[in-house]
Amino acid sequence: MGLKIRGIYATALTRFFLDQGCFIVEPSRQIKARFESHNNVDLPEPVKVEIKDRRDDQGLILSGEPAELEQAVKLLREDFFDVVYREKESEPDSHDRVVEIEFPYQAKKALDGFRGRVLPTVNLHHRLRIIAPRLLDLMEKRQLARRPGQRKRISRDLERNLIWGFLKRGRGIAIEHVKLDGRVLSLSEGKILYSNYKDKKLVLKRSRFKGRYQYDGLAVPKAEGDYAVTEVNEGSWYYRHSYYRQDGQLIGEYYNVNTPIEIYPDRIRYVDLEIDVVKWPQGGSEIVEKELLDKEIECGRINQKLGEKALIVAKELKVKFS
Repeated sequence: MGLKIRGIYATALTRFFLDQGCFIVEPSRQIKARFESHNNVDLPEPVKVEIKDRRDDQGLILSGEPAELEQAVKLLREDFFDVVYREKESEPDSHDRVVEIEFPYQAKKALDGFRGRVLPTVNLHHRLRIIAPRLLDLMEKRQLARRPGQRKRISRDLERNLIWGFLKRGRGIAIEHVKLDGRVLSLSEGKILYSNYKDKKLVLKRSRFKGRYQYDGLAVPKAEGDYAVTEVNEGSWYYRHSYYRQDGQLIGEYYNVNTPIEIYPDRIRYVDLEIDVVKWPQGGSEIVEKELLDKEIECGRINQKLGEKALIVAKELKVKFS
């Protein structure tokens, strides 16, 4: 299978697909130089599947002949269990299929590892590349390449400067609630009450709620003056909203189950896994919307493993609060 790969994930994906016995055709000059000793790079083979970045760099667009495309997607879904798969419309009169792959937290981390087998690579490389590509390149080429033993320190400094240095108390931050079908819902912005790099934790206060007239799962009407305290830990499979009336009375708690949370300098991002848990002020808890998770597994947007992980997280939360 001949693959043409372009974009910020090209080095990692080239390493990954070469491990699977695939051919890389029409490589960029960089990829050709980085893999010059590999026999399966720059072969005179036809392009069967073309892979490029999504516009937001959060994943890939793959297009090509249906059978070969299916094989490439299967390899990605088997190795990166948290990826999200979406079928896209192809061009009119085209026989090619087009699909979209989303790379959440763990997939990016795994891709960092593949890239690290080829080039000096800091922790969180692919996320940091979305934020500041030129600075990242400079640090990896000039510092990390010369001092590979200092990878942890260089990675930590970059993460602090490019992400956590912006997350100051009182600053506003957005929440990108990505649905499995690809919609990105912008939840009401939060004001940072607490920020701790060591614990990778943020606590936000949110008071301008969007959407329905009542709180999801809790079935309690919204009222003027209500606010929420939202607690977020990077890498966590869930996060908590605690809803309050204006006088401080607790309305209830809502635990959103999601792919591990990614934190950027201006936003929090994750893919919502549909299933959630609510906790009542008087005690007790309930899993909600499990049927939505089941539908997403059935339609193939996520694999069985990821669905099972979401259900395990929800069940553990329910037991904790029952």
